[in-house]
Amino acid sequence: MDKTKKENILIVDDNSANILVLEQILKKVNRNILTASSGNKALKLILDKHIDLIILDVNMPGMDGFEVAQIIKSNRRTKDIPIIFASAEKKEHKFAMKGYEEGAIDYLYKPLNPDITRAKVSVLLQLQIQRSELIEKNETLEKYALLINNSADIICIIDPNTLKFIEVNQAVNSILGYTVDEIKGTFLSLYLGEEEKIKVRNLSKENKEKLSFETRMYCKNRVIKWLQWSVVCKEGLWFANARDITDVKEVEEIKNHLSAVVKQSEDAVYLHNTEGKIISWNEGAEKIYGFSEVEALKMHVSNIVPEYLLEETYEAINNILNGKRVRSAETKRITKFGKIIDVLFSATVITDSERILKSVAITERDITKQKKTDEEIRQLNFDLKKNVAQLQETNKELESFSYSVSHDLRSPLRAINGFTQIITNKYSQEFDDELNRLFGIVKNSSIKMGNLIDDLLQFSRIGRGVLSKTPVNFYNLAKEVLDEYEIEKKYNIILNINPSLTINTDRSMLKQVFANLISNAVKYSSKKDEPKIEITSEEKEEEYIFSVKDNGAGFDMAYAGKLFGVFQRLHNESEYEGTGVGLSIVHKIITKHYGRVWAEGKINEGATFYFTILKDSN
Repeated sequence: MDKTKKENILIVDDNSANILVLEQILKKVNRNILTASSGNKALKLILDKHIDLIILDVNMPGMDGFEVAQIIKSNRRTKDIPIIFASAEKKEHKFAMKGYEEGAIDYLYKPLNPDITRAKVSVLLQLQIQRSELIEKNETLEKYALLINNSADIICIIDPNTLKFIEVNQAVNSILGYTVDEIKGTFLSLYLGEEEKIKVRNLSKENKEKLSFETRMYCKNRVIKWLQWSVVCKEGLWFANARDITDVKEVEEIKNHLSAVVKQSEDAVYLHNTEGKIISWNEGAEKIYGFSEVEALKMHVSNIVPEYLLEETYEAINNILNGKRVRSAETKRITKFGKIIDVLFSATVITDSERILKSVAITERDITKQKKTDEEIRQLNFDLKKNVAQLQETNKELESFSYSVSHDLRSPLRAINGFTQIITNKYSQEFDDELNRLFGIVKNSSIKMGNLIDDLLQFSRIGRGVLSKTPVNFYNLAKEVLDEYEIEKKYNIILNINPSLTINTDRSMLKQVFANLISNAVKYSSKKDEPKIEITSEEKEEEYIFSVKDNGAGFDMAYAGKLFGVFQRLHNESEYEGTGVGLSIVHKIITKHYGRVWAEGKINEGATFYFTILKDSN
C-alpha cells in the first residue's frame, strides 16, 4: 500500500455540527476530509475528485441519503465507492435495511461513538484502497499480457535443461509459421541446425543471469530465418525474447561487399530489391533526402518518388530488371521534409541472382535554394509590416474605445452623486433611518463603480503599454510601497529581499505589482490578532522568485486557478472589499515581463503569492 497517498473521505450532512464532530473524530495526517451540505453538492464533488469513502446522512432536505446513494451506485465511475450511512439510532434504525439495499456498507448511529467510528472507517478505507490497488495490478497484468501477445518478437519461457518451450506468444506464427499449440511443448533444438544446437546447449550450461546470441531457425516451410535472442535466467528458467533479424543479416552481407565503394560517396547511393524495399543507404543519401539509415531501411523506394512520377519510375525499374542501364537521367525526387528536388538518376542491376538495384541521385544547383530563401524572407518582411500596421491601428481603436467607455460611464455616475448630494443636503433632516441607509447604499455603490472603472482602465492601459526598463532596486521598491501604505504597528512586517538586488525592468509596473499584493495581504490578514506579512526573494538559475506571504483568511487551493481572472473573488464582498481586478493586473504585468505568477494558500491559515522576473530582462 502506498503510505504517501492521502485517503479522501467525503462527509455529507446538512448539519454543520455533525460534520465538525466527524472531522474531529476522523482527522489524520494522511487524510483529506471533504464536506458537502446537500446531495447535489456531494454528487458534484464525487464527479470532480477521487473519493475513497463516503459518510452519508440519511435525512437531508431536498434529496435524502437514500436517493444520493442510488445515484452514486448507478454511475459506472462511482458505483464502487463504499458508503456508510449516518443515522439517528432510535428514530431511523428502521431504515437500516433500506440503506443496505441502496448500497450501504455499514451504519453509524448518532450520537457517534468515536472509537467505533474510527475503527469502521479505518477498516473500510483499508479494504477500499487494497481493492483499488488490486484492480490497478490486474489492469497492469492485462496490459502486459496484451503487449506480449501483440509483440512483433517471439516472447517465450524455455526450460534450459531440456530446451523445451513452456510458454510462447503469437509472434511465433508470423515469424516461423507455426501456431502456438504446435510450438508449445516441443524443443528449441528441433528448429536449429547442428551448429546452433551445440552452441545453444553449451550456453544453457553456463548458468549466466543474461544471455545474448544469434541462431538460424527453420520455419514451417523450411525457409531459414535469423533470430536475435535476449535471455534472462530466473528461477531456473529462460525468459527469452527472439527478434527476426533476417533482413538485417541480408543487408549486412550486401553492405560488406559494397560499403568500401559507396559509404563515403557524396552522391546518394542506395540499393533496393525487386519489390522496391530499400536495403542499403549511404551518407550521401542521408544528406540529400534527410532520412537516416535506420529510417530508410524501413522504407520503400516509392517513399522518395513524387506520386505523379510513380508509374514512370516503376516502368524504369522493370526496364532495368530486364537488362537496360540508366545513365544520368534527369528526374525528380521528394525529401523527408516534402521538398521536391531535381536529380540525375543512374541505375543498374548488381547481380542477376539477387536482382538488386543500385540507384545514384544528385541534387541540382544551390542557387535555386538561395533564390527561394530570399523570396521567403521578402514575403515574411512584407507580412510582418502588414501585421504591425494592423496591430497599431487596433491599439488606437482600443485606446479610443476605453476612454469613450470611461467617459460614458462616469457621466451618469457624476449625475447620481450630484443629485444624491443635493437631496441629502436639502431633505436629510426629514429622512428616517431606513432612507438614510438606502442613500448610503447608493453613494457607496457609485463610489465602488468609480473604483471599478479606474481598475478596468488601468488593466487596459497595462495591456497596451510599452515597457520602460531601467535598473530597479527591488528592496527599495518594496520598502517604498510599505512606507506609502503606512501599515499599522500591529503588523509584523518581514522584508527579506537582498538589499543589492537590482534588475533592469519597468519600475512603475513592478511597483504596482508590490502595491496590489501587499494591499491584499493587509486586507486579508486584518482580522487576525497578530497579523504578519513576509516579503522575500530567491535567486534561481534563470530567474528571481519573489513572494508576499500573509497569515490571513487564505483560500481553498481547489479554486487557485480562478485567482488571476478579472472579477474573480473567493471571499464575500461583505467581508473584504475589492473589485476583483487587482490580481488580474499583477498577472498581466508579470506576463509582459515574460515571468510567471501563482499562489498557494489554506483556508484560515494564510496565502502566499509568487511572481518571477527573468535574470536576462533586457
